[in-house]
Amino acid sequence: MKKLTKIAALAAVSALALTGCAGGGGGTPGATVPAITSPTLGSVPADILAGQSITFAGDGGTTQDAMMSAWFTPFSTESGVTFAQDSPQTLAKIESQVNSGNIQWDFVSSYADTIERHCGTLFEELDMSKIDTSKVPSSVPVLKCGVPSIVYGVNIVYNTDTFGDNGPTTWADFFDTEKFPGKRTFYNGDSQIDAPIVQGAAIASGWDPKTPFTAEWANKGLDLIETIADDVVFYGTGAAAQQMLESGEAVIGAVWTGRSLKAEQNGANLTATWNDWIAVTDYFAIVKGTTKSEIAYYAINYALGAEQQAGFTEATGYAPANVDSKPNVDEVTEKYLVTGEDKAASAVPVAVEFWADADAVAPLQDRWSAIIAGAA
Repeated sequence: MKKLTKIAALAAVSALALTGCAGGGGGTPGATVPAITSPTLGSVPADILAGQSITFAGDGGTTQDAMMSAWFTPFSTESGVTFAQDSPQTLAKIESQVNSGNIQWDFVSSYADTIERHCGTLFEELDMSKIDTSKVPSSVPVLKCGVPSIVYGVNIVYNTDTFGDNGPTTWADFFDTEKFPGKRTFYNGDSQIDAPIVQGAAIASGWDPKTPFTAEWANKGLDLIETIADDVVFYGTGAAAQQMLESGEAVIGAVWTGRSLKAEQNGANLTATWNDWIAVTDYFAIVKGTTKSEIAYYAINYALGAEQQAGFTEATGYAPANVDSKPNVDEVTEKYLVTGEDKAASAVPVAVEFWADADAVAPLQDRWSAIIAGAA
């Protein structure tokens, strides 16, 4: 990953100041944070946040390491803010902090459906006048409570040592354990129903992604998932998914693209397929009740800079969330970047509007939990 250079440009700020207190851990009593009036990507006025602090939570591992090295460590150096991090972020912990009023995490990188389902209750509705989203790829939606942090996908990969050139290439294949025997892996983390695999299972059950996603199709997907539960080894972290692919514990995976890439780079003989791959975006969201939201806006604008996004892509293989970003990547990494024009036609977006409906999702969550418990 290339070394990030310091940017001298100063973001425009108003004379209006916000008191920075409480939130993720301290700050100088009475110190003020100038409010953003003209957000600037990839830069921050020198030492503008000296004496302040903020805490970010992500999913940990090498991805969060890359966030720190590409985004938040240089942001801390340039702005003067004390930047703390934690992991893994979980909905249960966020809910506990908000309900108790004891906010430990000021902003997070989390899942689109989770953020939308709890927008306004666990996460702040964003003031879009404070964030420059003009460089976000047109294929990536901006949410009321979230702006993109990680742009990736869930696609089918298979072990070529096991299947040669005749491995599973569709979601129907993924769920066909007779034609394609062996352990599969897909995500079960934070105990929350996983939208991408349920939508993939719905496609295998006959759902046309050009039509609206419904509870009926979600239940058909869960029906299919239940039939193969004995052939599934779940991953709860990206590192676990990568290890399963590398070791051969799972010979087929519906895995985050960056982790399939890392497994291939580490020597796993994999073929990646892109039929109806599920386009996924994680999002920055500000935790409801933090008093550090202005600092979070500065951090998010910095992270969305073209150079910062390039550094992150070079470290992780996840696509940049800035159309001006020009990461220097090898052929294998290029193959897994989901913003390529060659992948757009076959992408199936996560049905965020459906998954944001808490009433619709609640019974599906109960079914998911029962399936996972039965497979344990």
